[in-house]
Amino acid sequence: METSTTIKKMLANNQIVVPAYQRAYSWDTEPGKENSPKQVNTFLSDLADYIQSATTYPYYFGHFLFEEKSDDKYAVIDGQQRLTTIAIFLSALFRRLKRIRPLSETEQVAFEDLIKRKSTYRLETVDYDNLFFKDYVIDQTRIAKTGLATESEKRIAAAFDFFVAQFENKEEAYLLKMLDAVQNASCTTHPIKNESEAVQMFIFQNNRGKRPSHLEIIKAQFMFYIHLHGGQEKEALIKEIKERFEKIYQSISSIEYRMREDDVLVYTQRVYFNSLLEGKAVEKINKLLSEPQPKPILFIKSFTLSLAETFAHLKTFLREDEREHFDVWSCPEFVDI
Repeated sequence: METSTTIKKMLANNQIVVPAYQRAYSWDTEPGKENSPKQVNTFLSDLADYIQSATTYPYYFGHFLFEEKSDDKYAVIDGQQRLTTIAIFLSALFRRLKRIRPLSETEQVAFEDLIKRKSTYRLETVDYDNLFFKDYVIDQTRIAKTGLATESEKRIAAAFDFFVAQFENKEEAYLLKMLDAVQNASCTTHPIKNESEAVQMFIFQNNRGKRPSHLEIIKAQFMFYIHLHGGQEKEALIKEIKERFEKIYQSISSIEYRMREDDVLVYTQRVYFNSLLEGKAVEKINKLLSEPQPKPILFIKSFTLSLAETFAHLKTFLREDEREHFDVWSCPEFVDI
């Protein structure tokens, strides 16, 4: 994978997966509005502004950070929201183009490079959303949206439906300009073979740009610490933390419509340390990780277990028992972290 490349070159002949311990699809859509501050709407309006400008410079999709799994398989560490939206956008675009006329040979090659060649999908999202992503967006064999288990599945469907609606009355010339803009858009990549370096890069980049949630920062800190200090148990510990966060993100994808994840982090912190004065989770955990071994490793194991259990209990309460209880809302005063 080249450092300075295009979207088409980055995807062609490669498989990119969103690891289960990463966040599921989180971009929001406002249906029926081209000009909206929601991320998916902005994605489309920015592209529309670009093709109307008639500039000769390629569109820029930013930087992507990958962990290299093999010669042609990569796990995306930073940039999964943009990549997923690109895949959804292109799937809707090709859908409309195919309804106007059969794809040309060049367009078919582009589809196979960007979306899917035979049974190889260029992008796979987190495990618990991936089947719906394939069926509803890529293969378009599923029509019904009933029974969606996660908020991220609902967001995937909303984004795809939005693009389909926006393309419904667009002419061939518009679609081809959009296709050209996206597949030839420039981007930069940083593929890394060492996972600890990838985690370190994630922390470094996000400390200098739009900050992720405190929960994401803590996850990265835990994994980086274990890579450095896990010793002979490093692989087993990393596997355990990944599995914990896979469960955490599964719970988040079901309850985030009612609770903010950083609120839950603070609730867990206050219960774990038995103090209502607890806050500033990142600062607190940085201090704990600076203590002598083996205390930090034991803390990481027990605290991630507490986090996973808290999210699981909230998922049960909000999704299954909510009708029998009063409303639970996020409390702004708890986000002093």
